[in-house]
Amino acid sequence: MAADATQERIDIRIHGMHCAGCASTIEAALRRLPGVADAAVNLAAERATVYCSPEHASIDPQRLIEAVRAAGYDATLADEHAPCMLEGEASAAARRAADLRRQRRRILAAVVLGAPVLAAHFGGGRVASLLGGGPLALHLLQAALAAVVLALAAGPMLKGAIRALLARSANMDLLVALGALTAFFSSLAGLVRGQHVLLMFDAAVMIVLFVAVGKYFEARARGRASAALETLLARLPRKALRVVDGRTEEVSIDAVRPGDVLRLPAHAPIPVDGRIISGRVAVDESMLTGEALPVERGPGSQVLGGTRVVDGLADMRATATGRDSAAARLARLVEQAQSSRPPWQRLADRVAAVFVPAIIALALLTFCGWKLWAGAHTLFALERAIAVLVVACPCALGLAIPTAVLVGTGAAAERGILVRDASALEAAGHVREVLLDKTGTLTLDRPSVASVVPLTPDMTESDALHLAAALEQVSEHPFARAFVQAAQARGLALPAPHDLHSQPGSGLRARVGTRHLLVGSAAWLEQNAVPTQPHADRADDLAARGQSVVWLAADGRAVALFGLADALHPDSADTVRALHRLGVRTRLLSGDQHAAVSHVADALGIDAFEARLSPQQKLARVRSLVDSGRQVALVGDGINDAPALAAATVGIAIGTGADVAREAADICLLGHSPRLIVQAIRISRRSARIMKQNLFWAFAYNAVMIPVAMLTALPPAAATAAMMLSSLSVVGNSLRLRRAL
Repeated sequence: MAADATQERIDIRIHGMHCAGCASTIEAALRRLPGVADAAVNLAAERATVYCSPEHASIDPQRLIEAVRAAGYDATLADEHAPCMLEGEASAAARRAADLRRQRRRILAAVVLGAPVLAAHFGGGRVASLLGGGPLALHLLQAALAAVVLALAAGPMLKGAIRALLARSANMDLLVALGALTAFFSSLAGLVRGQHVLLMFDAAVMIVLFVAVGKYFEARARGRASAALETLLARLPRKALRVVDGRTEEVSIDAVRPGDVLRLPAHAPIPVDGRIISGRVAVDESMLTGEALPVERGPGSQVLGGTRVVDGLADMRATATGRDSAAARLARLVEQAQSSRPPWQRLADRVAAVFVPAIIALALLTFCGWKLWAGAHTLFALERAIAVLVVACPCALGLAIPTAVLVGTGAAAERGILVRDASALEAAGHVREVLLDKTGTLTLDRPSVASVVPLTPDMTESDALHLAAALEQVSEHPFARAFVQAAQARGLALPAPHDLHSQPGSGLRARVGTRHLLVGSAAWLEQNAVPTQPHADRADDLAARGQSVVWLAADGRAVALFGLADALHPDSADTVRALHRLGVRTRLLSGDQHAAVSHVADALGIDAFEARLSPQQKLARVRSLVDSGRQVALVGDGINDAPALAAATVGIAIGTGADVAREAADICLLGHSPRLIVQAIRISRRSARIMKQNLFWAFAYNAVMIPVAMLTALPPAAATAAMMLSSLSVVGNSLRLRRAL
């Protein structure tokens, strides 16, 4: 069931999961609760996401936690409103470290206590003579030591098996516990009855040892897979210097409120988002943008929480609290992406749901087959059944996709690429055509007024600029900033406009004094009954020089033309060439004039272009391509791009653009560089390749090893080693993604 975006979402941290069966058990327990529409458990992220049914306003999180605990696992609420999740992550990291220490102690116990058991098995009479006792004493020592190994080293595994039985479910703990306990109790029965051929204390010890070692390395590898998020969270500030009555005081990030004045000294992190009110600083924004060079920020400049002051001193006014800062939002979105599920996960989930019961049935069938039909000895048939139980690996199946998502989204975040969910990570790899916006995407987004062309005798350049800037001062469009800066450079005072009307992608209409003004495209003027055809040649001349043309009309007639120049981003040409090398076609979609768009497309080597597109036309073009089965990505940065971003197979927003564009996009490029488009597609393709490899290995391993365990004399200990190695290989293959990028 797909969760609706309007449904209430509750995130829970889960402790004590070991395999895909654990995840399935918890999901089933959560879904049984009234009011739960869907629940998804991510084994690698140790996280559950619960969605409420539309008819239920909310669900008490404590009920969810109690349901998880009733299923045999521990849980805590993942507080999404905690500042930057630092407290939750700190406790989670401490818990993981403590768990690794406990696992090391269990391995040590299994080695120290299990060594005599193995020595007795392989040494036989020589060990008995060294101990000065007979075979019976030796076997009793084996039994005692094996029991202690099971109690100390296999305690968590046995508890997990009991929890699974009480919850009427099955997991990997149950499989391995059945194997180890069957070997141990059959050995006790053989010892009591004097049938030494049934003694398999060594197999019980080896199973426990291999499982303990495997789980330790698997836990370490899972921690490395989520290292990118932990590194990001570790860099989030926890303290701030607040300025009160001219003096500074150090306060917790929790105490910062919008409007507070904060001091930014050199070599210190910026605590929250804000705006500089005095002083100048050089800021390292590489954490959020991937750009290595510091940028200068002065009065009026926006700064982002989580970035770092390299040099200088400034005071800023906070515009967000700690949990709402850019870095904190980034951390939350990365964590959500790592907890989400791509389409490939559905196949793994369906298989994992029936895997453990099927393996138990196959183990019973194996025992009966060897004992009843093949006439084998009971010990031999029992060993074959134990081998089947422990060789099967639902853990590899459960880790195949989540670990690849963890590493892929983490690696992307380190490069300034925010992937909203795992489906977007997978979908970007299928893109075969990238639709590019021009302004702010392929250009530096720093346009300037390069030409002013009066069209009537009574209009001067200063008058035209004065009127156009008066309207544009209320807009956030890059062209608007260019008009205002040009007017300020000439010392022109800007009157306030009245009766303002804006149409995104077209232009503005307002009254300044007694004059009724229009600023925007030729189509905007024509739409408002102002003819532009008499001056089309002069507009074409500006466009032929690569300038974007903006018209000014006053009182029903066109009075001036403006040519705005915006330099191409230095990475744009390399980006287009790199996309072509990836086999991706490029197309430029712009609302600008045909000549200006053609100039940019020719300069960059773009395959195709379309000009003078309104936001509605751009949306229609994207929809037609998607409806025809094309896998397309749209890259844009403006408010007018938001509908088309949402309609594309993958919407990619330039992170310095409008908030609404970033919200509509599947992938957000936090830096203003088009080269990140190429990196996003590469990361997606490699992540998808790793997912497929992991799934293939998980299925192929079981397809080969289960028949081997059923039909050959595979020792149970060797089966256990193979089972744990398969899980480690899946995690290791996912970690390879970090080195490959």
